[in-house]
Amino acid sequence: NWRTMLITLTSLPLSVVLGLIVLNWFGVGLNTMTLGGLAIALGEVIDDAIIDAENVYRRLRENNLSADPQPPLKVIFQGSVQIRGSVLFATLILCIVIAPVFALSGVEGRIFTPLGLAYIAAILASLLVALTVTPALCYILLAGRRLPDDETPTVRFLKRVYHPVLRFALARPVPILAGSALAFAASLLLLPFLGKTFLPEFQERNLVIAVSQYPGANLQSTQQVGIAIEQALGKYPEIETAQFRAGRALGDDDAGGVNFGELDVQISEKATDRERVLDIIRDEFAKIPGVNANVGGFISHRVDEVLSGTRAAIAIKVFGPDLTVLRNKAEQIRRVMETVPGVVDLQVEPQVPVRQVSVRFDRDRAARYGLTVGTLSEEIETAFNGRVVSQVLENQRLFDLVVWTVPEARDRPELIRELLIDTPTGQKIPLSQVATVTIDEGPNTINRQNVSRRIVVSANTSGRDIGSIIAEARTKIAEQVPPTTGYYLDYGGQFEAQERATRELILFSVLALVGVTVLLYLSVRSVRSTLLILSNLPLALIGGIVAVWLGGGVLSVASLVGFITLFGVANRNGIILVTTYNQLMAEGKDFDTAIEEGSVERLSPVLMTALTASLAMVPLMIGSGAGKEILQPLAVVVFGGLFTSTLLTLVVIPALFERFGSRELPAFTEQERKAMGMEGMLVDQD
Repeated sequence: NWRTMLITLTSLPLSVVLGLIVLNWFGVGLNTMTLGGLAIALGEVIDDAIIDAENVYRRLRENNLSADPQPPLKVIFQGSVQIRGSVLFATLILCIVIAPVFALSGVEGRIFTPLGLAYIAAILASLLVALTVTPALCYILLAGRRLPDDETPTVRFLKRVYHPVLRFALARPVPILAGSALAFAASLLLLPFLGKTFLPEFQERNLVIAVSQYPGANLQSTQQVGIAIEQALGKYPEIETAQFRAGRALGDDDAGGVNFGELDVQISEKATDRERVLDIIRDEFAKIPGVNANVGGFISHRVDEVLSGTRAAIAIKVFGPDLTVLRNKAEQIRRVMETVPGVVDLQVEPQVPVRQVSVRFDRDRAARYGLTVGTLSEEIETAFNGRVVSQVLENQRLFDLVVWTVPEARDRPELIRELLIDTPTGQKIPLSQVATVTIDEGPNTINRQNVSRRIVVSANTSGRDIGSIIAEARTKIAEQVPPTTGYYLDYGGQFEAQERATRELILFSVLALVGVTVLLYLSVRSVRSTLLILSNLPLALIGGIVAVWLGGGVLSVASLVGFITLFGVANRNGIILVTTYNQLMAEGKDFDTAIEEGSVERLSPVLMTALTASLAMVPLMIGSGAGKEILQPLAVVVFGGLFTSTLLTLVVIPALFERFGSRELPAFTEQERKAMGMEGMLVDQD
């Protein structure tokens, strides 16, 4: 019926626009995650309109066939009120189910919070539209119109197929429930074979490769590396541009020595295999001796730096007091990690002994000349590091005037002994008169975390999930790197973040489940019915787990968020189905008839909702371009879960209620009965 279709489709843009207004009010802009949240909510948005419009349409058609028809306005009002309570509770349950997303901390919290906000804004806007606009449109477009006396051929065909399946399930609930339990158990057997990762790899086409040489390498050497790698990569058509820069200025946020550099690579639009381009870059760097390269994208590097302080997905941190022992242990770990498949860009933090100049002041001698240690330090710093003493105006531009020694002296550390020091009397004396200058070895850098000294072994992954890599690395390191008193390891990076996010989601999902249970009980007023609706949750898991396994077999934080969303949808179907049973029993139907007729009555809206929600996931699932990396695994879980949850909801929930359900109508108060559209119907008899 084109009129009901128009009612349903009108609610979609209205709900989305209202949701966007709410997001704008909270200062949340449009981005990939908010659009993903709106897409995921599309099924619920359509369902709100379908439930109301379909219920009103069916009641108007029945009213037209009645011997004593009622006014259309009254029929529309009763039809809308009848499903109002279940829609309201179902929406509140969805809000509670998605709440754990807001409890995520760190990078994952910043990423998924906009998705959760967009999802909640859309379904609340949809609830408002369903309770106000949809009934009004039903009155305008359906009241007083001649409606078909019979259902559409499609609906008749679906019910003709569904009826024997439903009767079989109601007649033999035990085999149906046993088969569902076996299917759930079989899906759980897939879990050990699923990999784990924090976030899917970002498909960035602009790469940033961090390049490092041995500490002490000069600027010219680093520049030669850059020229060589630029020329080597220029031969490949998959690489559009490659630009190298050596070192960073002292005032830069990422300031580093001249032995460090960065290579910016832009992958050509013609290149279809991003992983092959990464392998090409790594192979070319492997041809240059003494150079370490960390290949990744700009976003992935920033995420890794926030997580562990290093530009790598894996960061094994070694803590302890002695730098020599730290270096030895780090080297042992590096050799072990080389044997782990899937590890790339493996390197140890460049913490090595380097030549350095040590100046030890003789305080007594310095005092004879009227000098202090502070004065001497300032003189040395000015001579070799420079000091801004004034500014020069040239061509309307200001330039700092820096005083320091000539370059020849700065490049020869042994000349520090001959540095002339000004005394308060105006006399100039060589530094050797008041200090002992030696050239010896010392660490190039000492890094600390939580006061303890540490060194980092970092690596990236390729062709394998980070969870299995860390599991294998832990086992091998425990076997091959003997523990030492006072030294310990910490596995950081994306693996640590993934474990933290999983713990947080599980903890807050349990709390959300408590809230969902309370709302379910308030909705159906039966402990038994509440537990039976909750038993539908494992059915949603089946399709989600199988979909993850078929889609690559890797669980990420995005996949877990998809499971959370899926639980809300499964609960929604269950609560509306049970409410339909109760309403039919309140109308005087016996228990078995209410289950059969209620299930058939809900067949069409359940299938329509599942199809629209599944279609909304298709654009997020197909393709692997930039911007879809996070939403794709989420959409895969929701799509697979909707498939099994919908099919099993229409079969297993009726079988559950036939076998374990209460054959008496829950004892609602008169006010609750009125809110659910049951006024004037049968009252439960104790």
